[in-house]
Amino acid sequence: MTPPAARRGRVLVVDDEDAVRRSMTEILEDEGYEVIPAASGEEGVEQALAGSPDAVFLDVWLPGVDGIEALRMMRERGVRAPVVMISGHGTIETAVKATKRGAYDFVEKPLSLERVLLVLRNALRHARLERQHRALQVELRREAEFIGRGAAVEALRARLAGAADGRPALLWGERGTGRSLAARWLSLHGPRPDGPFLDLRAGTVPPERLLRALYGGDGAGPDDAGRIALADEGTLYIEGAEALPPAVQLSLAEGLRTGSFPVPGAAHGVRSEPGLIVSLSGPPGGVAAARLEPAFLEAFPHRIELPRLSARAEDLPELAEVFLQEVAREYGQPAPTLALDALHALARHAWPGNVRELRRLAERIVLALPPAVVHAEDLPREFLEGRETGPAAPTAPSELEAQWLRRLLDEVGGDVARAAPRLGLSEPDLRAHLAALGLPS
Repeated sequence: MTPPAARRGRVLVVDDEDAVRRSMTEILEDEGYEVIPAASGEEGVEQALAGSPDAVFLDVWLPGVDGIEALRMMRERGVRAPVVMISGHGTIETAVKATKRGAYDFVEKPLSLERVLLVLRNALRHARLERQHRALQVELRREAEFIGRGAAVEALRARLAGAADGRPALLWGERGTGRSLAARWLSLHGPRPDGPFLDLRAGTVPPERLLRALYGGDGAGPDDAGRIALADEGTLYIEGAEALPPAVQLSLAEGLRTGSFPVPGAAHGVRSEPGLIVSLSGPPGGVAAARLEPAFLEAFPHRIELPRLSARAEDLPELAEVFLQEVAREYGQPAPTLALDALHALARHAWPGNVRELRRLAERIVLALPPAVVHAEDLPREFLEGRETGPAAPTAPSELEAQWLRRLLDEVGGDVARAAPRLGLSEPDLRAHLAALGLPS
């Protein structure tokens, strides 16, 4: 049974020959496609904009606006459907040129039923994969965003945006601050967002395996390629670069300069052009610098510090809420919310594990099957024993509470009665809190 036309797709056929349009219409409708015929380049462009076709067959030789010009106009006006050029005698070379300008493929006159249907199926499959790829890119960009609106994270976003030019970047910060997230952000917002992204934790790879991981094995097959080769036209991220041997550091510096990475201890190199991002656990001018070659450090024009979570106290409520929702969704449970006393307990914590520690706390809370509103007494013991040793938080609890309440009230349209249950408070108690903080109640 032939599938409905709406399921097979809508095809625009642009050709000035009535016989060709009729023939194409019969072929495609018999296969279950909906066909939109157009007799000129001008009409074809109009139909492409109005009819939202899934694919276009476009004759090269048309009176007035020819096929090449119509293709240009469609692309300039946002038509993303794959375009298949129809070439007659003497126009094949032009059709080939059109594929270099954005056409998907071409078919020759006299038209072959098998060829037309094969090219159409391939074009629709290609368009579907492109849509999926675009959706994946959007999702990856969303997942690579830093959560929060505080001054520290806004400054970080500005520094990352300034470094998204494809040149080598050096990130540094404590574990759990989001170094790999920053590397992914730079990759997705740089000049090679569609390229491969490969990572390597240098400190976890034994020295005897590190060279193979980076430069590959002795064979010529794809399974023998190392990360440097595989990241060509993409991004290579190396975490814990202070663990790299000096010879590897110098090789990376040389490869960034020349496009050929000498293999330490060998007479050959690996040709590749990856965007290189590395991270350190401390500042490049600190203890880590003693283990880094000057030529290696000089290869990185961009150097970005990732702030501790203790310097992002104003982001704690939003981060905690997002993590609780994500973990609850992962385990198929309703997401709990944090009461004000729980928020105060989090604000007093030093967060030695940074954002990663907060994420793990969210998992512990959800897996403990908490009440709908989590109070301080529901938190693990270490969050109830006073502040851990660590840097002082720049945001006072009262200021943090005010920021959290403003955000919550914005979400509920200023309705105090709706906000109170989410905080484990009665409406009168919440109004008293708001008044004490100088907020409208």
